[in-house]
Amino acid sequence: MRFWTYLLPNRFNLRRQLFALGILLALTAIAGAVVLKPSRHKPDAWDTFKKDIRQRAELDIFDDFQSGLDSWESIENLSTWSYDNGGLAIPGKIAVLTPSLHLTDYDVDSVAQVVSKGLGLVFRASGTRSYQVAKLIVDGKGPMPPLVVERYAVIGGAESARVRVHCPGTFQKDTLYHIHIQVRGDTFTLFIEGQLIDSWSDSRTKSGGVGFFCAKGERARVAWVRVSHNTDAAGRVCAFVSSLL
Repeated sequence: MRFWTYLLPNRFNLRRQLFALGILLALTAIAGAVVLKPSRHKPDAWDTFKKDIRQRAELDIFDDFQSGLDSWESIENLSTWSYDNGGLAIPGKIAVLTPSLHLTDYDVDSVAQVVSKGLGLVFRASGTRSYQVAKLIVDGKGPMPPLVVERYAVIGGAESARVRVHCPGTFQKDTLYHIHIQVRGDTFTLFIEGQLIDSWSDSRTKSGGVGFFCAKGERARVAWVRVSHNTDAAGRVCAFVSSLL
């Protein structure tokens, strides 16, 4: 439906409608060639084509926790997670957003607040024993304490050395902040409120999804999380074609 909303708006647009007609004709030609003359297409080439389309397709996974925690996976069936009075999620032991587990490259966006001590944001998680961590830590007291990010990896349950990065300026303790992480190949880039905090590389985690956790004595609130990639017009078209294939 989003594909048609993009290409066929309520007001008449000749260029977009001609573009939509061209896509439909191209898809019809491809489908006809596959059905009527399968012998002319090598299976390997066709599989490669479908894979390329899937990789270029738009990805957009969003969760604001209002429908429960059915989309999340934890080693302790989420018994340590809860909600505050405003409906925001309060993370406990590590849990991963299940629809994101198969992903490789993507952007992570979340709005969250560190209430006490820290909040761990997990990405490239193949499960609950291998993942990357960017942990937000309130490093002091008062209404505007310094904020520190600790980044490290957990591989097979074993934790690597932690690297601490001090965030510029100060952050209000009672405020929700926008966290953004770019995951591209072996390189990860972290932004908080639009400020570049750190960029680093680690080749030990090739794919995996997104999650959160709070350790003992820590408390945080998470309003929502979005995992996205290829959100341009080409990505939307490829997502539509992929749904047909």
